[in-house]
Amino acid sequence: MKGKIFLDSNILVYLFSTTEVVKSEQINTIIQTYSDKNQLVWSTQVIQEFYAVMSRKYNVPSLQIKKIIDTFSHLECVVNDVAIIKSAIDIQVIHQLSFRDSLIISSAKTSKCTYLLSQDLNAGQRIEGIQVVNPFLTK
Repeated sequence: MKGKIFLDSNILVYLFSTTEVVKSEQINTIIQTYSDKNQLVWSTQVIQEFYAVMSRKYNVPSLQIKKIIDTFSHLECVVNDVAIIKSAIDIQVIHQLSFRDSLIISSAKTSKCTYLLSQDLNAGQRIEGIQVVNPFLTK
């Protein structure tokens, strides 16, 4: 993929899956391939969602999650400000998406991403100029 790639929280969670080993390996390859090229982007929303899932669903200790987050601190991080939230509301209304997904799209658009890696939206769909890619459906 050429261009910047926005990572959804569900993609990062798979990186640490012990039950979905193939998906974990796929995400690990993506992270290794594109991280070195400064193409990966996440947001404060993604970090918060990642923390919530890892701590609540998988019972990972908070300090361990903090260390994991620190390993990704070199990635470009979009801070969700008022402008991004207002844009997300517009995206929600126009595209009839959930606010959460609209906020992801707004953050990706703000950081000028070409792709959004997610399994929550329809793969192949283009929203606000951003191509949705489900890495588990593509080779």
